[in-house]
Amino acid sequence: MIRNGLFSIVILAALLAAAAGPAAAGTQALGGTVTISYDLHRITTIASNQLAVWIEDADGRLVKTLFVTRFTGQGGYERRPECLPLWRKAAGLDGPPTAEVDAVTGATQQPGRQTLVWDGTDAAGQPVTPGKYVYKLEGSVYWTKEVLWSGEISVGGAAAASRATVAYLPPEAQGGEQPLANVTAVFTPAARSR
Repeated sequence: MIRNGLFSIVILAALLAAAAGPAAAGTQALGGTVTISYDLHRITTIASNQLAVWIEDADGRLVKTLFVTRFTGQGGYERRPECLPLWRKAAGLDGPPTAEVDAVTGATQQPGRQTLVWDGTDAAGQPVTPGKYVYKLEGSVYWTKEVLWSGEISVGGAAAASRATVAYLPPEAQGGEQPLANVTAVFTPAARSR
């Protein structure tokens, strides 16, 4: 009797696992972290040194903002509308900053090598599914001149690394002092317990 009861429990558990399989696969967490690193330089002119770092999915939808400088994050874009327009559009900021933006707003970082870590969650703190994601860093060069670094990283499987490419907006933004250089991302899978 006990043997048949145990067998029934095992069969029931297997059936429940099979039924939950596709749903569970769709919500599987990354099982690791993405470290974004970059060289930050201080520009000596006004209307510069603003920075935003964010993650988008493969379809270009914002997943999560990782960092934005305090001036912009606290609504400075209302006084200076040309400040970080690409990030503001991605974040849907047409009005006052949101609680999500407040949570990642920080002081202007010190010059030198910087790192930010994405834990594989979206803006609501929910785990995202494995796949390809795009990391973006937008920096203000001078008034309407911007620089955008972007790269793609595969996450959720084996370790991966990526080097971002740069676009100057407008092209005349190239040359002179630049806020960002050497932008990379590394996916590190979580250690598996034995």
